[in-house]
Amino acid sequence: MLPMTNRLIDISLILLLSGMLLSPIKTAYANDSKPTEKTTEIERILVKIDRESQSISKLGKRLANAEDLTRASLESRQIRARLNLLEQNQNFLKLVTQQKEASDINEKYQQRALAILESQLQAFEPMITALRERIVLPKADASASERAAIFSQVFEEVDRLDRVYQLQLDCIEIAPLIGRNVDTEREALQQALLERAETGSVLLEMATSDIKALRASVAAVPDDAESKSRLTVMTGYVTKMANMLSKTIATMNILEMDTTDYQHQLLVITGQITTDLLQIGVATNLLVGWSETLWSGIIKSGPGLIFNLFLLVIIVFIFYKLANLARNLTEKGLEDSRFKLSQLLKRMVASIVRNTILILGVLIALSQIGFSLGPLLAGMGLVGFVVGFALQDTLSNFAAGMLILIYRPFDVDDVIEAGGVSGLVSKMSLVNTTFLTFDNQTIIVPNGKIWGDVIKNVTAQTVRRIDLVFGIAYSDDIEKAEKVMAEVVAAHPAVLDDPPTMIRLHELGDSSVNYIVRPWVNKDDYWETFWALKRAMKMRFDEEGISIPFPQRDVHLFKK
Repeated sequence: MLPMTNRLIDISLILLLSGMLLSPIKTAYANDSKPTEKTTEIERILVKIDRESQSISKLGKRLANAEDLTRASLESRQIRARLNLLEQNQNFLKLVTQQKEASDINEKYQQRALAILESQLQAFEPMITALRERIVLPKADASASERAAIFSQVFEEVDRLDRVYQLQLDCIEIAPLIGRNVDTEREALQQALLERAETGSVLLEMATSDIKALRASVAAVPDDAESKSRLTVMTGYVTKMANMLSKTIATMNILEMDTTDYQHQLLVITGQITTDLLQIGVATNLLVGWSETLWSGIIKSGPGLIFNLFLLVIIVFIFYKLANLARNLTEKGLEDSRFKLSQLLKRMVASIVRNTILILGVLIALSQIGFSLGPLLAGMGLVGFVVGFALQDTLSNFAAGMLILIYRPFDVDDVIEAGGVSGLVSKMSLVNTTFLTFDNQTIIVPNGKIWGDVIKNVTAQTVRRIDLVFGIAYSDDIEKAEKVMAEVVAAHPAVLDDPPTMIRLHELGDSSVNYIVRPWVNKDDYWETFWALKRAMKMRFDEEGISIPFPQRDVHLFKK
């Protein structure tokens, strides 16, 4: 720890001297009566630089006499102060270079900028060394909680180190604008970044191997809480390391360094496809690696793979034929059954039988070629839950279709009125019902709307009653009219004897005496008989001299 302290003190003294150089120049410029607007921001930054330099000096004195209990805290505070000083120096350099066209800026601060630039370039290396010494990875036998705590401290220092590298890069880019040659510093930074990328690459590869081992351990012993905790910690560690390597690669790219191998490794480990993949080198490495892996896999397991695929096709084909055969046998069995089943139920049972056998065949085929059915079935269950949640309305219609299937309020080829539609049921499924209206329109209605409304099945019964109303004049013979109506109805072959026809005087209207005539017919003869009886009744009334009155009104005029 003592050499570390000495280095920190040396760096602090260097920065303190740079701060002391500041004070006379700053005092001289403060005597100006009216500073320009361009110099105001620079003066503020100089004040901050002076303040940070004094803070570093005080911390250095306290560190010289600090005990072990407070040393770590003071060192951390001094690191932060030195980082702030580097950033303030960098802000000063940027501002000077941006406004160097102004004569007053150039005259006042050009020399000062060169001095700060030199102090910056000299401060980076000891700063990086100090941060590296603070990065200590956990031991192999450390527990998951200890690893988590150490990794948290490590990546805090790594973030600081990234800031220093970025500041160093900014300083190297600004230096030519001030007139300072930095070829040596650029080469040193490139070498440091190369070593950092190589170290990160190795650590990332080692951590990835540890994760594979921990996953195997968790799979073998699922109740091992320590292994699970270590796996969680290492997964977060790999993510952080990947981010660190990504930042390093970005800095190296600015310096026009070759980062193809590191980008390839980062892409393989993280699986993130970025614009780096579009670079020819990365894409070429990936394609070569994938092609080599594919070719070696084909050579090693090609014959076995071909046999497994052949076995898969044979098994699926056999079960496909069995499924179709089972469906046909089921349909024939349901047709010959003594139970009265709806067409929808027959189709559904046959479809369930076929699909069950087909799915069973596919699962057996997959198991034969080495697929584990446990995760597959679990995944199917999860997918079923998600799909069911997304298709709530469809499932509501499905439930209504099941109720229609069970209670059978109607079937295919029935004429019904339901869901605001009247027509012939031409097709049914568990989700909707297809109507064919009497004017030959096809209307599809969801089963939920049908089941939630009144259902009127017109053709559910084999026998239907025809309701007819005939009116005769008040002057006509009632008995003769009743006899004529009874003869007309009895003469029609489609009218049934049982139940008997009803002919009754219904009401005495304003202009006529109205009779109701209600014969019974088979449901298939309903409309033909309905139209035929009306025509026959009119013709017979004309023959018998029975009038069918129409509404009339007498109007009387009186003279006053």
